[in-house]
Amino acid sequence: MNRRAALNRRTLLGGVGSVGSLAVIGYASRERGDRLRVRFWRSERAARYPSVPDRIRDLLTVALDLPYWSLEITDGGIVSIGTENPAEAIRRGRWPAALLTGAAGSGDAPPVPDVNLLVSDAPMDAAPTGYGAPHVAAVGGARRLADLDSVGQRPVPVARETFAAQVLVHEVGHGLGLQHAHGEAYRRGDAVVVTPMLSAYAWDPTYEDDRSQCGRAYPDGVADGSLDRQFTYRFSPCARRRLRRYDGHHLP
Repeated sequence: MNRRAALNRRTLLGGVGSVGSLAVIGYASRERGDRLRVRFWRSERAARYPSVPDRIRDLLTVALDLPYWSLEITDGGIVSIGTENPAEAIRRGRWPAALLTGAAGSGDAPPVPDVNLLVSDAPMDAAPTGYGAPHVAAVGGARRLADLDSVGQRPVPVARETFAAQVLVHEVGHGLGLQHAHGEAYRRGDAVVVTPMLSAYAWDPTYEDDRSQCGRAYPDGVADGSLDRQFTYRFSPCARRRLRRYDGHHLP
């Protein structure tokens, strides 16, 4: 096989991460302008809500329909991995193990190269509400997603349903290599709008950053409650600039 063919061949890899025995799904290379592939699965409890797949597709389209690639979102169906807890599903290796089994040609979860998302019905009232690592993500809140009236481009008030929706986008962002510092907060009239990678960290008094990784400072009134609070499902300009460089690997 020549060097060009080797670089273009997409090979799913299994590895061991630094958190516990986290296995990650990746691939060797990707060409700019190619497809971005995201696949989602639902736990058996999440599958009780028939509107959830449409809500997931809507959210991922708002967040990831960018000019750098053609977006492919697929529904992997229903899986059972023995837990509804999204952080446990990844940190204890259950969800990565299911994906590796699928990559080997057996099991119910054949992975895609970019992000493989598990959506469960875990409650969203206690952290961690989700977990993301290179090419894998898991999040709870299926019942809250089912309660969303619609998903659009405009900022929305903070509520249990919109929080669950933004956390889903947040964890998918981690699956693509984004970090919290790629998030931003900005003023919109009498409201402060936070983007997915910052999310509710904007109002956490222990969160140390006061600006995005790209240098944009958060506005006054973010943490003190003097402004209305809103979410957007669109990644910040800082995050989108980072995603423009995504080639299948995760850059520092």
